[in-house]
Amino acid sequence: MKTLILLSGLSQIDDIRVARGNSKMKKLLAGISALSLSITSPGIANAQEFTNFEHQDNKYYYETLKSQGLAYYRYKVPAYTFGIFTLKNHSRSSNFDIYVHDYSGDWKLLAKGKNQGTETELVVTPMFSEDKYAYITIVNDGSQPSEYHLYANYVSPANRFAIALAETSLICSLEQENIPNETSSRVVTGLSSILQGNDLAGVTQDLLINEFTNAMRNQFGYGCTGDFVVNWGVSMFRGVYRNY
Repeated sequence: MKTLILLSGLSQIDDIRVARGNSKMKKLLAGISALSLSITSPGIANAQEFTNFEHQDNKYYYETLKSQGLAYYRYKVPAYTFGIFTLKNHSRSSNFDIYVHDYSGDWKLLAKGKNQGTETELVVTPMFSEDKYAYITIVNDGSQPSEYHLYANYVSPANRFAIALAETSLICSLEQENIPNETSSRVVTGLSSILQGNDLAGVTQDLLINEFTNAMRNQFGYGCTGDFVVNWGVSMFRGVYRNY
């Protein structure tokens, strides 16, 4: 039986909305979304067999699956955001894998997590220029029945842009409100190349932040622009790892 659990105390930071520059950001993200990842997918269930995952930031679903058992969910990822899926294994012996597909007449694999053992899986979808359902398949690839916890969220570069502005000094923030499209594009493209379609399980948040920070400092230096783009990326990574 699939069960929905409410957690308390998690950050509501994703409720922040961008008051300025939102139209400009959406135009930028529309271009970036063309970088969507396409991978040949294995056979999966019909779309109507998927259970809707009703998005609320503080919830997860859990179920006990027998060996080689399958579970199917459907989750709506808003336009211009990354879909974030975290799968936790509550067993010392079983091995859960996760596959995330798009369905537009044909199935297309967007991301997969197939780490061995009981390690938590963390996968990220590409961005799209419209709301998109992500179809999630969970497989118990171990030899014993086991319980999983599935979290589904999304991270918005536009919302995280606002967070980065708030975390940058006032003088810098006034400058960065008019950050050039080219700079924004380079930042979002860099984030996309790290996140989308990848299985991030076992990769620490600090490692990704350090690699991203070094790359951005090399491109933009240590002034206002460098501070801003680093804050923007750090905010994104925190959103990705929120349930990990």
